[in-house]
Amino acid sequence: MNNKLSTALSVVAVILAAVAAALAYQAYTTTQTEVKALVERLGKVQQSLDALSNSLAKLAEEARSLKAEVGAVNKTGLLAEQLQRRLEAVARDVSKLAEEAAALRAEVRAVNNTAAAAYAQAKLVSEAVSRPAGAVPVKYAKLFTISYEGDVYVLTDAMGRKILAVPRGLPQDLLAYYRAKYRPDVVVEYPVKRVVVMASTHVAMIYRLYKEVRRPDILRSVVGIMWGREYSWHMPEVAAMLENGTIADVGPASSPNYERLTALKPDVVFVYFYPGPYGTEAVVNRLAQLGVPYVVVNEFQEPSPLGRAEWIKFFAVFFNATRDAVRIFDAVEARWNSLAVLAADLDRPRVAWFTIFGGVLYPAGPQVRELIRLAGGRYAYANYSRVDLEVVLKHRNDVDVLIWSSYGVSTIQDIVKVEPRLAELRPVILGRVYAYSPAFYQLGNAYPEKLLEELVWILHPEALPPGNFTLFVHLR
Repeated sequence: MNNKLSTALSVVAVILAAVAAALAYQAYTTTQTEVKALVERLGKVQQSLDALSNSLAKLAEEARSLKAEVGAVNKTGLLAEQLQRRLEAVARDVSKLAEEAAALRAEVRAVNNTAAAAYAQAKLVSEAVSRPAGAVPVKYAKLFTISYEGDVYVLTDAMGRKILAVPRGLPQDLLAYYRAKYRPDVVVEYPVKRVVVMASTHVAMIYRLYKEVRRPDILRSVVGIMWGREYSWHMPEVAAMLENGTIADVGPASSPNYERLTALKPDVVFVYFYPGPYGTEAVVNRLAQLGVPYVVVNEFQEPSPLGRAEWIKFFAVFFNATRDAVRIFDAVEARWNSLAVLAADLDRPRVAWFTIFGGVLYPAGPQVRELIRLAGGRYAYANYSRVDLEVVLKHRNDVDVLIWSSYGVSTIQDIVKVEPRLAELRPVILGRVYAYSPAFYQLGNAYPEKLLEELVWILHPEALPPGNFTLFVHLR
C-alpha cells in the first residue's frame, strides 16, 4: 500500500510540475503576444508621425512662399489683405500640426517605455520558464512538501503555510516575479546564516546534516536554542557551543525571551506548533507580530519513524543541502528495510513495552507495536484493548523481553522500586530488561534506523549481535 501511495504521490508531483511549466509557458506566450501588439502599434504611430512631418514641411514651404509674396506687395505699398489672411490660416495650421506632432511624440515615448517593460518581462518569464521544475520526493512524511523551479524552492510547512526559499543574491526582478507568482507567507534566503531552534529534535536533524555532509557552517548557523541550557545534550559540539556562548539559550519554548531572540537577528526560526494555553500558539503569533520569519516543523506528529526522519529534507533546503539530505534519507530507508527483512523470518519473542508514572501504567501505542513487529517481535498484550497492571501481572510468565519506555532508571531494582510486583515478571527474573536512554527523545527521530537496529539487537542478539547502544540501555 505504501509503495502504491508513494507512486501515486510521485505521479501527482510530476503532473503538478508539468502544470506549473505549462502555466509558465502560457505566461511567456502571452507576454510575447503583447510585445508584438506593441510593436505594431508603435509602427502605426510612427507612420502618423511621418505623415505629420511631411504635412508640416509642405505648410512651412507654403508659409515661406506666402511671406515672400506679402513682403513683395508691402514693398510696393499695396495691401494684400487676402494674402495676409492666407498666411494667418497657414500659421494656425502649422501650430495645430505642431501640437499633434508633440502628442504623437509623447505617445511614441510611452509606447517605447511600455515595449521596453514588456521586453524585460518577456525576458524574465523566458528565464523562469527555462528553469528545471519538479518536486523533491517525499515518501513517508505527510505534513510537508517541497517543489522547486531551478534554485528557488516552494515549501509547505506543518501548518500548510507557503515558504519561498530563494538563493542569496537572486536578482530582485526574479524575486518579485516569484513573490507575485506564489504569494508566500514568508521568504527565506538560503543558505541561512543565523537560525533559532525551538526543539532538541530539530537540532538533531540539523546536527545529522552537519555530521554527514561535513559542513561546519551548518552547525555554526545555529545561534539560539529554546530551553538550550535545560537539556542534557547528547551532541557534543552542541553542548560545547552552548557552554561557550556560541549558541544562546533564548528561554523556554512556551515563552521565550523575545528581546534576546530578536537581537540574534535570525534568518529563520524553526518552531513546532500545538494549540492551547500550554502550547506554542502564543509564541507563533508573537513571532508573526514581530515580523520574525518562522517555519513550523511538527515532525513528531508523523505516523511513522521514517516519516519523522524524512523532515531532514525540509531542513536541508535552508542549508543548500537538499541533494545530500535525499542521499542520507535513502541510506536510512535502505538500512531500515534491510533490518526488517532480516527480522521477518526469525522467531518472535513476546515483548512487554510500558512505563509506570504516578501509579498509572502507560502501554505501547500503535506506532510502537508496529516497530516491535518490524524488529521481529510480538507485542505481548495485542489481544487487549486496555492494558493495565492487572493484565501485565496476569501474563508475568508469558513475556520474554521488557522495554521500560522512559529513562531515569539504571538498574532493574529501580523499576522494582516503582512497582514491587514487577519483580515477578519473567524478563525481570532473567535479566532481559531494557529502558530508554537519556538520548532517546533527542536523537530517535533523526536516527530511526538506529532505533530499529538496537531493537533487533535486543530481540535477536543471536542474529544481530549487539553493538554500542545509543537509544536504549540494558538494565542489570
